[in-house]
Amino acid sequence: MLALAGEVLVDLVLEGQDPLRFSGVLGGSVLNTATTLARLGFPVRFLSEVGEDWVSAWGEEEMRRRGLGLRLFRHPAPMPLALVRLDREGNASYSFHRPFREPYHPEPGSLKGVKAFHFGSLFALEDRTEEGLGLLLEEAEGEGALLSYDPNLRHPPTPKERKRMEAYLARVDLLKLSLEDAKLLFPQDPVGVVKALDPPLRVLTLGEEGAMAFLGEEEVRLPGERVAVKDTVGAGDSFTAGLLALLLQKGYGKGSLPRLSREELRAILEGSIALSALACTVRGAYLPEEGLRAWKKRYLGE
Repeated sequence: MLALAGEVLVDLVLEGQDPLRFSGVLGGSVLNTATTLARLGFPVRFLSEVGEDWVSAWGEEEMRRRGLGLRLFRHPAPMPLALVRLDREGNASYSFHRPFREPYHPEPGSLKGVKAFHFGSLFALEDRTEEGLGLLLEEAEGEGALLSYDPNLRHPPTPKERKRMEAYLARVDLLKLSLEDAKLLFPQDPVGVVKALDPPLRVLTLGEEGAMAFLGEEEVRLPGERVAVKDTVGAGDSFTAGLLALLLQKGYGKGSLPRLSREELRAILEGSIALSALACTVRGAYLPEEGLRAWKKRYLGE
């Protein structure tokens, strides 16, 4: 069992500007990762927040349809929205509308029996979620779960956010971040600082240039996979899903990451890049069924 915690929003993707026209899908970085893991056949428990309007009810129904086991905290507010505009290369810019104001309180025992706990993005940076997420981290540590974190930053962190992230880095086993994240965090030397961070396994995605991983003194870098790009929405989230899926499928968890061989790390990085590239071949973060089946057969042997 994997557990993941992050925000849920309705992504409204701009289709036209005269007048404004949007198409809507359920989104959120960690939700995208959870969805792909569930579609790969992993049992997934997803922890998040919803409102009390009809959009929230639709979102909850959609998450259940995706096969996620849900642990949701409900706010007396409408569902959060993210307005998305794509440029000519398929890269997204966002306008967030997030009405939740009350503290997040997870249900005790939500992480019982989990082997891995992944969290991140906007959800992990807010004052009102700090205490609740801290309780989840304590619970995950008590279960002996592998702890995984993806900052997925949208802006340079404030001093308070940076301090919060530093506390996460002192606890997690796996850090996955993009080069854009690293530049926002460590503008003087993004790659060098990531290489020297505390988590046993640090993985840095490089967009179309591929990805690199640092495990102890080992360093592995692989090129990107060339595909016809529709957009890049969900590419990093798909990469994270591939990373977690392959680590767990190969039997790696908390405490065993240092035993990863260079060859295994290369294979895991290759599979994660391939899944990320697949996400770029379609609009949105929902991977094509045929491509996902082919990836599963090739990299999971199923």
